[in-house]
Amino acid sequence: MLAGCTSQNKSQAPQFTPQPAGLVKLLEDDTGGTYADMRTVSSYQGNTQLRRFYLINNYIGPRQMQSNPPVYIASSSVINVVNCETKQRAQFERIYLSQYWAKGDVIAKRAPIGQWEPYPEESLLGIIATSVCQIKAATLKPEPPRDTRIPLLGDFN
Repeated sequence: MLAGCTSQNKSQAPQFTPQPAGLVKLLEDDTGGTYADMRTVSSYQGNTQLRRFYLINNYIGPRQMQSNPPVYIASSSVINVVNCETKQRAQFERIYLSQYWAKGDVIAKRAPIGQWEPYPEESLLGIIATSVCQIKAATLKPEPPRDTRIPLLGDFN
């Protein structure tokens, strides 16, 4: 009989781990939290007036999406793009993941067409937007590639 390492057992509920460095807590309560991932700030599609970053949502008490075999969603990430000139933002492609902090297997995706909408400068998102817009364009990271992993449960569109 062969024995060896196996990948993580997907039938177990994910265990909560400490918040990684580089995330800014926006909201947190007993159902979960929302965090801005400052590690991912870049321009968007080459336009230095547009700033792209992820918002991460953790779901305390991961959601069981399927029972046989058990599949859980513990977090999601969504691409946020802010326009530093017009003070508007749009969201694109929410990815639901099996582990906290937007890690693990891709369980599902929702890819809405981003719609520009204004945000109040004094809101939590407005404070983050002001912060990312103050980053000099020359120091921005390259835009991350699109996540092409196939979701286990498909798209939620």
